[in-house]
Amino acid sequence: MLVAAAQKLVNHNWRHNGRPFDPTTPMHPPVGRYSTVHYGMMIPGLPAPLNFLDLIVVIGQPAIDLWTNPHLVETTPRDTANVLIGSGITFPGQFRGYRVEQDITATDDGSVVKFGSDLELRHDYPNFHLSYANDAFDVELDIVATDKVAHFSKLPAGIYDHWSLLCQHTGTVTYDGQAHRLSGLNTYEYARGTAIALPMKFFTYQILNIDESTQVLMTEVLGPKGLPLQRSVYVRSLTDHGAVYERGFAFEVDELEAVPRTTPNDVAMHLAKRFRWSVQDDSGNDLIALEAVTNDDYVYGMAGGYVGSYTYTGQFRSSDIAGTGYVEYVGTR
Repeated sequence: MLVAAAQKLVNHNWRHNGRPFDPTTPMHPPVGRYSTVHYGMMIPGLPAPLNFLDLIVVIGQPAIDLWTNPHLVETTPRDTANVLIGSGITFPGQFRGYRVEQDITATDDGSVVKFGSDLELRHDYPNFHLSYANDAFDVELDIVATDKVAHFSKLPAGIYDHWSLLCQHTGTVTYDGQAHRLSGLNTYEYARGTAIALPMKFFTYQILNIDESTQVLMTEVLGPKGLPLQRSVYVRSLTDHGAVYERGFAFEVDELEAVPRTTPNDVAMHLAKRFRWSVQDDSGNDLIALEAVTNDDYVYGMAGGYVGSYTYTGQFRSSDIAGTGYVEYVGTR
């Protein structure tokens, strides 16, 4: 209880969750004291071999050690960006670095962000567009956002803000010479941060599309010596702003990969292979509980860590569920 109370003093996201998204919310590139900005798009539950699709953009390297890529820095951290297009299919160049001054063009409000001829993001809420071109893998997505927003972080004085919109997408992914049509639920995310080294030591973020209208998000952030900084499950749907659940939160790793992975920054991370997580509703009843096995498709580029997918079974609001989830995993738990 004391830890939860302390978290609310530091993270004011609880004041904003459950409210409709404010269309005037900033989505600008790095400016002024905001030295790092993140744009993200994630789709879980795709058919194999894709399994998932995500876009991870970081413009300006974070001061947070867990999320930074110093090996990409040629000039300064603020002049260094990176992009990942993650999926169960790997291809050359899916994670790469950029020089902000020479490679990126963006409007002041972030309504258009371009990485050379590789990537273009456009937004005019509620409409977003993602275009990515690679010799082996192309993406064209039209994204329509709802007003259902999950606020992960709202630190005092604007130190760090991070939110996620529930969206619907249509479009195509092209690989192996064939175009594959996609449609369904996804997230669109934005974060901005100052150059303050927050003490994060482990991070996981997971997304499930329970059905055609319901989405569940889970996040756990640990600080030094395993101190929980955030342990939350967000439930939302096309017709419901949803709620945030923390009571009885449990995330247990039952099996790690046999060999730790070493990142391009020479950091060893022991990633989960089998795990389970659960949380209760506000009345103490089981809300969701699942068991998961990863699909051996972790890809480097979630800031300083990995993204992938897993196959899960379990229960949600007393009904059986099964499917393919999306996972971000950074650090060793």
